[in-house]
Amino acid sequence: MSIDIENFGLGLLAGWGSAYALYRARHLLQGAASSVSESASSAQNSATRSADSRYINDLIERANGSHLGGMAVKMTDIMVEPRFIPAPEFALPPDDEVIHDIFRVIPVVHDHPYLHASYNIDTLSIDELSTGSRALALLGLPGSGRTTALQAIALHSLGVVKFTPPQDKIQAKLDSEEAALSEKERSVRVQERILIEQRAKERLANEQGNAFDAEADEELRSALPLFRRLMPVYVHFADLLANGGDFGQEVDPAEMIVRAVQYNVKRVTAKTIPRNMYNRFNKGHILLLVDGYDDLPEFERPRALAWLNAFMDQYSQNFIIVAGPVTGFGGITRTGFTPVFVRPWSDLDINATADHWADSWQRMTKRGRRSANRPDQAAIDRARANNRALLPLEVTAKIWASYTGQVDVPGYEGWIRAALSRLIPDDQPLAGLLPRLAQLAAVQLEEGYITSARLQALSIGGIDGDTAPAETGETPVETPPEAASGGENQKAGDAEEDTETKSAQGRLLASLRKQGLLIRYRGDRYQFRHCLLASYLASLTLKQSSADELNSRLERPAWKQAVAYTALHTSVDRLVRKRLTAGADALHNNLLDLSRWIAYSPTDTDWRGDVLRSLGNLLIVPNQYPLLRERAAAALLDSRDESTILIFRRAVRNMNPYIRRLACLGMGALGDAEAIRDLKPLIRDQEMDVQLAAGMALGAVGTEEALEAMVVAFTEGTEQVRQAMAEAFAAMPEEGYPILAEAVEHQDMMLRRAAVFGLRRIRTTWALIAIYRAFLEDEQWYVRSAAQQAFQEIQYGRAESPTAPYPQAEAIPWLVEWAASRGETMPAGEGAQQMLLRALQEGEPPIRALAAENLGQLGLASMSKALYGALRDRQEDVRAAAHKSLAGLQMQIGQPLPIPA
Repeated sequence: MSIDIENFGLGLLAGWGSAYALYRARHLLQGAASSVSESASSAQNSATRSADSRYINDLIERANGSHLGGMAVKMTDIMVEPRFIPAPEFALPPDDEVIHDIFRVIPVVHDHPYLHASYNIDTLSIDELSTGSRALALLGLPGSGRTTALQAIALHSLGVVKFTPPQDKIQAKLDSEEAALSEKERSVRVQERILIEQRAKERLANEQGNAFDAEADEELRSALPLFRRLMPVYVHFADLLANGGDFGQEVDPAEMIVRAVQYNVKRVTAKTIPRNMYNRFNKGHILLLVDGYDDLPEFERPRALAWLNAFMDQYSQNFIIVAGPVTGFGGITRTGFTPVFVRPWSDLDINATADHWADSWQRMTKRGRRSANRPDQAAIDRARANNRALLPLEVTAKIWASYTGQVDVPGYEGWIRAALSRLIPDDQPLAGLLPRLAQLAAVQLEEGYITSARLQALSIGGIDGDTAPAETGETPVETPPEAASGGENQKAGDAEEDTETKSAQGRLLASLRKQGLLIRYRGDRYQFRHCLLASYLASLTLKQSSADELNSRLERPAWKQAVAYTALHTSVDRLVRKRLTAGADALHNNLLDLSRWIAYSPTDTDWRGDVLRSLGNLLIVPNQYPLLRERAAAALLDSRDESTILIFRRAVRNMNPYIRRLACLGMGALGDAEAIRDLKPLIRDQEMDVQLAAGMALGAVGTEEALEAMVVAFTEGTEQVRQAMAEAFAAMPEEGYPILAEAVEHQDMMLRRAAVFGLRRIRTTWALIAIYRAFLEDEQWYVRSAAQQAFQEIQYGRAESPTAPYPQAEAIPWLVEWAASRGETMPAGEGAQQMLLRALQEGEPPIRALAAENLGQLGLASMSKALYGALRDRQEDVRAAAHKSLAGLQMQIGQPLPIPA
């Protein structure tokens, strides 16, 4: 990740309305800032650019401080590129001519994401998000990085950050060679690259039966991606909904956005930005990023959905991304949003984050402390070790704790407490402040927000030693001079009546806000910077709770994670027993959620073995729904328990190939070198899917022995196994890139073809050139066809957008054909849905299975009764599809759906 100064200057001063024209004319500009200034044709345009500039600076400042360590280090210094997973493709009849995706063998379980996290599955970049639906729901677990992803999208759209591939030996060698060349020689090399790219484009046009249009190609190449042409606006639902009221013809939903933006920018920006923002909303030039849906208390979520509906009715021509939960997102998608999911961090992401923090450590200061030395290598190695099955927030807390060396409790609790100690006043020891912070967190979980008035009503005190009179306005916390004088750098939100100085409770909230632990929203409402911090602190209030009391709390979504964190410090044996004997829902959440509790609990806890055995049985029991096997395998990884490898090693010997496949993937995700001896023979399994899983699992283990086995599979395996190995090598810059570079020039045609599939995942100069040459020069058409496909995708994007919305029932091709075969015309709307229901009840087995899966994908919960009926279908595929849809509906509505035994 790097700062793109040139494009940032264009975005900063040009204004989004003229950004495209400026980009096209960039070769005429002497410098971004001066050229844009000289191009001003009127005082009005100049004022617009000035307002934009101030707004951008305020937005960047807010983004840089929005993460866990935002008070100490800028986000732009430590950010890694977020990647995204599209929703599954809409189920259609199989096409025999389509080459199956090798990653079909890896289940993606978004509420237990650590199985797919270790594999190089196909994902989307920020720019690829813009190619389909203009309304996206960005979904993930708490701590998965949704807020950071939204801020990264905003910063990327402004050109502030540019994400680059990881360093590798091949590119480093090429860069070194180029640096030694003269200016003339470098120019010749650049022209050679341009020429080979031009030849490849001409060849592609000829292969498609078209004449190459150089002018049209240059226009396409010069076009800015959509997000770079839109004005990014980031808001939190808590700021949008602060004043109550309904939305519709009487209240413009854009007005609530403008007010929320004004609250979070400086005074001058707040005065100058509204007109520009309203104009861009009306023209469809806004990239709206809305955060915090699942931070809202339950009673506010209907109003949030009502606002979304009103906004989509009036301003759907803009692009909007709403962050939401991984379960209970159906209200958002029913409003017309297409779901995409945050990809969990890979090992490369985690290691890059640890390195970025280490590189930034010397610049990190806190309230007058001197800069620390760069962490020593031992601390960096600790930060990079044993990070599988951790959320990005947990990894960040662990890195921070490793580098400070101030951990008083091992594991999760120590990382969280170390982070908390950095987010409170220097003169307040954590041990002394912890009980009060726990009370604040409990208020947030109970009521949604923390307010000074509520703390006073509950007799929760302020900072110890605060003796300022209640109504004098004195404050023991530091106030910037410009804020005290109402200067232009003061936040517009600070201009409201300042309750932070009127009481001891207000001063406590002010102190914690200024240290970065709390965030203040409109209406003088506060929340902890991250809900996981609030959940841990609230768990401290549950130490004396009975199993029944904990179970009651567990039924309330806001308290769910707090009850889980109780396992860090309190016995939950009786509660676990109660959950193990509770009735099962479609997702088996009563059991699967307990797996994460294992990671929090002491290693000698009695119930750990019972939970692991139950999960192992769920994985291997005969006559099981495939989705439940996948969920069991994924949940086992949540536990971070070393004994899970024994469960997978037993499962890998099962006669059922589906179980063997999942067991291979589970062992790979564990990263345990002990698994290699089990995985190597399975590359020759009689089932292709097991072969692929075993090969990919070796890549996830990643040791030298695993790499040697991968090379054997790459050179001797089937075509699909070779492709799987190539794509696994693409996630291994140090070891894998050189193998691919050599393989693409190997005499074995199948090796060259497989190498192309790996190279297309590597967006470095040398990899692109290798693909161009394979397309132009390889003697075998089979290699050239793979290179052509890769070249076309790199140059012109995917043939079909992965974020395109699902079709309406009346537009499902197979359903239209099925209705026609019965002599019926496809009706629209509810009639088409009824036709889908008839297909489930009257069609042949393949049609029934398709109908069952489509019902769930379309979120037609009103037809769940028919899906329950399909669970008794004679055909296993139909039963599996019906269960998958019921499970999907449960994920959408966020409420358990019972499932027959």
